[in-house]
Amino acid sequence: MSTTDLYRIFDEARKQCPNPFTLKSVISSDEVWGEVMTDLPSLNQHIDERISDAIFEIRKKYSNKIGIAVKGDRGTGKSHVIHRIWKNIAQEGGSVFAYIGPCTNPKRINSHVRFYLADSFNHQDIQGVTQWQKLAAAAIKSLEESEFKDKYSQYIQRCDSPNELKKYIIASQNKDTLLSFFDELVEAILENQPGIDSDFLRALLFLLLKSVKSAQIAFAWIKGEDHPEIKKLGLPEFLIDQQEDKSIWIIQQICKLAEIALLPVLICFDQIDYAGNDSDSGDSGSQIIAKCIDKIYFQCSNVILICCVISDTWREIEQMGSGIPDRVGQRSVTAKPPTAEQIIELVKLRLDWFYKNNNLNSLDYPNLYPFNENKIRNVANQSAGVRSLMKWCAEEFEKGVIPPDKPDPPGTLEDKKKKDFLEKYNELLSNQIDIPIKDDDKLAAIISCAMKMIPDGGTENVVITKVDKISDASHDLHLTVSGYDSLHQRNIKIGIRVSEATNGKTFNAVMARLLDYKKHDITRGCLVRSTSVPKNWRVGNQLKDQLKKQQGGEVVVLKKNEIKPLVVIETIYDQAENYGFDKEEVTNFVKDLRLVANNLLICEILSAPV
Repeated sequence: MSTTDLYRIFDEARKQCPNPFTLKSVISSDEVWGEVMTDLPSLNQHIDERISDAIFEIRKKYSNKIGIAVKGDRGTGKSHVIHRIWKNIAQEGGSVFAYIGPCTNPKRINSHVRFYLADSFNHQDIQGVTQWQKLAAAAIKSLEESEFKDKYSQYIQRCDSPNELKKYIIASQNKDTLLSFFDELVEAILENQPGIDSDFLRALLFLLLKSVKSAQIAFAWIKGEDHPEIKKLGLPEFLIDQQEDKSIWIIQQICKLAEIALLPVLICFDQIDYAGNDSDSGDSGSQIIAKCIDKIYFQCSNVILICCVISDTWREIEQMGSGIPDRVGQRSVTAKPPTAEQIIELVKLRLDWFYKNNNLNSLDYPNLYPFNENKIRNVANQSAGVRSLMKWCAEEFEKGVIPPDKPDPPGTLEDKKKKDFLEKYNELLSNQIDIPIKDDDKLAAIISCAMKMIPDGGTENVVITKVDKISDASHDLHLTVSGYDSLHQRNIKIGIRVSEATNGKTFNAVMARLLDYKKHDITRGCLVRSTSVPKNWRVGNQLKDQLKKQQGGEVVVLKKNEIKPLVVIETIYDQAENYGFDKEEVTNFVKDLRLVANNLLICEILSAPV
């Protein structure tokens, strides 16, 4: 087939097929449970890791409840993270997951959360088992260590396969005996699990049966809906006002039962900025949801409460009193915009979908056709996020496609040197390289070197004007970074100290100097450390809390995979002549390629704590 024919076929497909860059550019609530068109696991992987760590802590009972605020502007991939969390749970188990969508009636917020949680637990994993079935089977399996083990042995041994257990119950019980069977089972389970409510447990056991009528009635009761046959299952009926009051109680029961199965309960609140305001209290939608999260936090254990917020929304929550922001955002993690390389990969994924759906071979066309890679990079560097880039791609894709009739002109000498630099950078990055993870001064020097290679336009809304090394006096700051915060329209000066101290007194001395904002005239302090401050360092933890909560500073976690690229950059810079460059060229290449500007560690240091 001639080249002309190939481009003609592509253009015909472009006209007839949906534009791949307008399809599902935003994750909806339905897609959280299904498949997304383009998901890049490396994008915001640090958030996945933070949530995985929380699940591990709850399961091991190191903590009994954790609030996590996932912050980030629209289009930075927060909802993609939620999708991946559920997908991982559906494949591997280990916890149960609920997705809470936007609430339109602030006076029924508790009932709203209860409804969505109940509905979420009806979703099936890859074995076709609902989360309700997992919990019901776990309740029955708890009889394994009880005096009722022999009586219910045939049921207990099927608990690891809830659908087999369901079939066995249906086969061994009829409509007349099913109610009394579950009543006896409830009594047996409560002998060893007295903290569970008998009515809730009875309803839960019916959910094991999935789609039979009694299960549908029990499901309506748990969701807080009316059903004419609720009393037939021996379940109490509640008025509408009572249902609102009972909602948090139902969530509490779910968390208690999940704890028996060692399954932490993840409740994820998304799109909270779309919630309706309360005209009576004057609370914004986000503040109403924050109060609900806080109530769940107080009354439940074995729970992880994830709240996805944009910066403006978080500022509303931050203004609330009674310690609500400290619990909702007990831990916080920020979604980051994709790097240029990740942007290229996202565009490629969309194009691959187009090629596949039109039986085209991507190898027959230039890389990223019909786009130019350099143009995509330029747009990516100027755009506010993935959504704006997708909009640009969608518009370009709609234009008439002109096949390239001649090869691109050879690149300039500077382009070739930049390509050579990138190859050496990637080669070093893929090799084993010594990371001085316990050398505070060396780590600080690496960060200082990197800060000087941020483009003139800045990153994380901060334009760098000056980077100063502080004297080598023991325990003092390592460096200060001066600049202008364009988001908050103010000058800033960040004092940075790296401290991997393993001695409490040394750490206290470091923190005392970091908290002395007047000495170096800093606007906020930043502690960089790879390990958490030991819980038995009472004074150290008090000083850390003072930095974060009273003086507007932050503690940034130093991760090997984030510092490694900066080690590589410093290595090439220090030995520039050996690599065939001069130092100015290295600085310019790093700026142009945004290798520092998009580095997660640097972004975390520069971004204002929210």
